[in-house]
Amino acid sequence: MFWKFLFSLVLLIAFQPLSAQKILIGGTEDVRLLQWSDFAGKPDENSTYFAYTAYSTKFKFDDVQFSGDKAVISEFEMTLEFDKNKSWVKKGKETEELLKHEQGHFDVGLLYMQEVLQKITGANFTRAGYKEEFQKLVSDIHQKYKDMGFQYDKETNHSIKKDEQKKWDTFFGENVKR
Repeated sequence: MFWKFLFSLVLLIAFQPLSAQKILIGGTEDVRLLQWSDFAGKPDENSTYFAYTAYSTKFKFDDVQFSGDKAVISEFEMTLEFDKNKSWVKKGKETEELLKHEQGHFDVGLLYMQEVLQKITGANFTRAGYKEEFQKLVSDIHQKYKDMGFQYDKETNHSIKKDEQKKWDTFFGENVKR
């Protein structure tokens, strides 16, 4: 009985997913606050906004372990990359308040990454449908944070409502892991 338990414990440990994150700013792996020099894109002069923050995400997993009908994604890596060429600020609008607001948009991406990594670690995928289940999990979380980005802009009116901006700044400060 002891050997069955020990063997089961070894299998459980062996099938634990390994998750990693990469955060790229300016093409370099870095965890820091954004700076106006990071915004290298050409401003959209037709936009009513003074700045825009863009980022992309990528997923990679090297292996899937199967145990019966279960599938565990192992060696999972997620990359969040600040897109300096699509992020822009209009000349003369580079205020600290606006930069802090734009940081909030990138923080939404960091929260998205944190939740994906957390959910992947605890996910129970099936052997037959793990690819679709993975895609649905990521898609659902992506939509949640896309909606959060819209809510952030609506509630702060793109940083104009200072009290609302402070509430969001506090939220990001308490929830974003740097």
